[in-house]
Amino acid sequence: MAMWDADLTTRMGAQTAARTGAIAAFVFAGLGLLGAVLAAAFAMRTNPPLAIGTIIGGLLEALVGVVAGFRLRSGKGMVWGGVTAALATLELIGKVVSLQFGGLLIGGVVLVYLVNGVRGAAALRRGPFADDDAETFA
Repeated sequence: MAMWDADLTTRMGAQTAARTGAIAAFVFAGLGLLGAVLAAAFAMRTNPPLAIGTIIGGLLEALVGVVAGFRLRSGKGMVWGGVTAALATLELIGKVVSLQFGGLLIGGVVLVYLVNGVRGAAALRRGPFADDDAETFA
């Protein structure tokens, strides 16, 4: 499956898109957890209130990402995947506004796969595929 054009006309294509979206959600969760750990390690000494906010935000991102990952992995999770994609979008906007271009590429790739995962979950929810009949008689 190509990164930009997931084949959502077949059940296998939609399931693959949803599963890669799940992997992207788990990566997003890991990045949120990493941000929380780094904030706890380094920022607590210099600016504790900001560090506590960053830690709480990172842990919430990680929680939303893990839930979205498990939901997308099961072929569902349009809502959780959409929320995760929205959070990833806000994080990318924040990086551009604050001129922190370090994680922009990784965040962009994660966002593309998240959106494809949500599209795959939506296609699975919509229903019958052209290849469903072929699997019945195989």
